[in-house]
Amino acid sequence: MIDQTKVGEDSASEERRIVILDALGMSISSKLREAMAARSASGIEHDWTGDEEFYQGYDDENRSEFVNSASKASISGESKEPQDQTGSTVFPNITQPNVDAASARVCDMLLPTDDRNFAIDATPIPDMGLDQFGDDSQGNMLDIPGEVVVAVAQAKAKFDKEKTDAERKADKAQTRIDDWLAECQYHSELRKTIDDAAKIGSGVIKGPVPVKRRSKKWERDDYGVYQLTIIDEIKPASFNVDPWNLFPDPACGESIHNGSHIFERIHVSPKKLEDCIGMPGHIESQILKCLEEGPKTHSESEKRNFSGRSKRTQFEKWVFHGMITNEELKSAGVAIDSDERPGKSRAAILTMVNDRVIHASLNPIDSGEFPYDVIPWKRRPGMPWGMGVARQGRTPQRIVVAATRNLMDNAGLGGGPQFVVRRGVEPQNGIWEVCPRKIWIEGDETPTNGSAGLPFDVAVVPMLQEELLEIIQFGMKMFEDVTGIPSLIQGQQGSAPDTVGGMTILNNNANAVLRRVARLFDSCITEPHIRRYYAWLMEYGEDDDEKGDFQIVARGSTALVERDIQSQEMVNVVQLCRDPVFKKNPAKAMDEYLKSRRFDPATFDYTEEELKQAAEQKPPVAPQIEVAKIRADVEMKKLAAEQQESALDRDLEQRKMEIDVRLASEELTSEERRDLEKQKVLLASVTLRLKVQERMSQSSMEHQKDVTVGQHMVDIYKHKSQQAIQPAAEPAGRAKPGKSFTQ
Repeated sequence: MIDQTKVGEDSASEERRIVILDALGMSISSKLREAMAARSASGIEHDWTGDEEFYQGYDDENRSEFVNSASKASISGESKEPQDQTGSTVFPNITQPNVDAASARVCDMLLPTDDRNFAIDATPIPDMGLDQFGDDSQGNMLDIPGEVVVAVAQAKAKFDKEKTDAERKADKAQTRIDDWLAECQYHSELRKTIDDAAKIGSGVIKGPVPVKRRSKKWERDDYGVYQLTIIDEIKPASFNVDPWNLFPDPACGESIHNGSHIFERIHVSPKKLEDCIGMPGHIESQILKCLEEGPKTHSESEKRNFSGRSKRTQFEKWVFHGMITNEELKSAGVAIDSDERPGKSRAAILTMVNDRVIHASLNPIDSGEFPYDVIPWKRRPGMPWGMGVARQGRTPQRIVVAATRNLMDNAGLGGGPQFVVRRGVEPQNGIWEVCPRKIWIEGDETPTNGSAGLPFDVAVVPMLQEELLEIIQFGMKMFEDVTGIPSLIQGQQGSAPDTVGGMTILNNNANAVLRRVARLFDSCITEPHIRRYYAWLMEYGEDDDEKGDFQIVARGSTALVERDIQSQEMVNVVQLCRDPVFKKNPAKAMDEYLKSRRFDPATFDYTEEELKQAAEQKPPVAPQIEVAKIRADVEMKKLAAEQQESALDRDLEQRKMEIDVRLASEELTSEERRDLEKQKVLLASVTLRLKVQERMSQSSMEHQKDVTVGQHMVDIYKHKSQQAIQPAAEPAGRAKPGKSFTQ
């Protein structure tokens, strides 16, 4: 038998629960409308609309070319029909390439594939002095110095062990967070955030938020058969959020985390909303009421009308982060401890559709911090939103557009001559048009004066091309100046001096703006975002060996920018590291050089087999040993040459003595004496030449002692084919033909 009393109590309890949920929905909705009105009144939506329109390349003059209806309101609140446009409507878009170049350059430096932009380090452990060992050891320090030494040694050993353990745990925690970020494609989401920041001035990243991830793996069972195992896990993830869908507390100032609440808008189809029925934590009755009512929107005043897609058939799901009382959370199905007082507020997350609460849960982070981070490209005082490249270059873009349209209008007017027809002249065929070989008939009253009595005058409209092109160039140069994004960042040299020093200075100056963006990236995204991942690890991590007292060091972004700037000097650094005098590791220098060129250094490392082969090979001979061998060889050749020259000298002296003896003889005829005298003169000449060449060879040998290993053979034999004389001995060094006595 059904207890009617219990049924009545349950019904009353359900009615009270619905009343509390409806009141909660109305209360949260009032805060939402306040946040939406405050953001609209700030003027930031007007700026975002103009920035997005200029990025797409249109304004009020050519709006009909980009939207379906030409009668749509412009950003100024007016409308313009296409038939009212009589001039040029071209839009030379210099905003989009500059925005894309700035975003790509920042992404290239801050999000490399071979490095991370953060580090997790162990916090410094307090110094453990002798007071850790009690008052007795302090009182006996002077009396028992040996025990003091032991105590100090024990303290130092304990300090070193704890420091080592903390560093090991910090490395494991960093690896775990890296794994989470890789699974959610963190770098891909950050690129979207940086794109938004460069375009409209603000980028939003959300995380960590719990998501269900399914993994598959094959495992062998006890019988040796492989079985497919499906594992569902809850892991943290990060996602990019469109700044148009984020509504912070109007009182937050320049940081959304200073506000008491924040809203995020998500557009879902009726099918997606219906799929939420049966999911844990979702209130089925509230979802069914929303489906019966149909989509209701809070965004009637939104100026984002250029997207071209209708959201009238989609529901607006609002995610609220803020403080909710325990009684309201309990009515939404959140389990609350019975000993907690009902009026106490806790950090919670509510999901609303059509002002109805369909889901509630506690904030997964105990601190209650909002899972959103906003990076401004350039900060605006008093606002969490920033100013992007498109807004900074708005005035130069308008200058270029106006000058180009005037140029095109003048080109239209000056594309052909203007004909002036005098009275009394009529076309023969009765059609007033200018065409080739046209016949005109002159009337009786046609004046004969004017341009040489002709019935026609031709006027050419000046295009003013040079003047207008100068204005266009001025606008493009002004865009670089006001945004701080010079053409050098886009890969264009422009008027930069073509010298190493000049290009280095210009490149460093061009990266000054990027260094500022990198520091904002560190302080606004990297540090708070990774800190929340660390809090998630401390609270939900399963491995205790990954937990500890750590600190987040957001040094990566700035360091990556500096590394990118220093990459141009890495070639010289690698060369210098090869010199053993500097005591630097060439292998590490080469790794840094490869990183600067977007290469993975690991792909160039030796394999184990290659390392074994290299170890088995004989080590190369040191250059000093090679030089010593070469010098010894040169000395031996010099000694042999000297010995040969000494033997030749003895032969010449012997020959001269024989000639002198024969000349002293009285039996010689006059003709024989003249012949001997000629031989004596010839011998003297040969001896003189040999002496000169000997001195030259000695000088050349002294020079050869200091030549390098690769050049010594060339220096020794460089004059081999040219001889001053052809002696029996072969001296080192050769002179050019006819230069034996001068070289």
